Amino acid sequence: MRDDDDEIPEPANLRLLRRLVTVLMGTMIAGISVIAGALVYGIVGERGPEGLPFSEVRIEPGLSVVSVDQSQPSRIVVVLRDGDGAERLRVYAVEAENAPELRVLGAD
Repeated sequence: MRDDDDEIPEPANLRLLRRLVTVLMGTMIAGISVIAGALVYGIVGERGPEGLPFSEVRIEPGLSVVSVDQSQPSRIVVVLRDGDGAERLRVYAVEAENAPELRVLGAD
């Protein structure tokens, strides 16, 4: 057995293939990271992380907004009416002093 067997030069095609596989692996890792981040931020964005001010309140279908009151900066009061005419009262706490203007979606 010769010592030259360990030092056989690598063919150009094999070198190119190795580089392409390395780039593909890096691209896949970056893509999975982006997808995982989008899922995490999408889930957190649905319920709203604590400490961040919210700018809108979504009212589910079948309810209509009777009135909205924010006379106190620490709370928002929303009176809703369902299809049967029953009224519901919802109170939302606002902890941020510089909260943006609130929009109630679903208001007539």
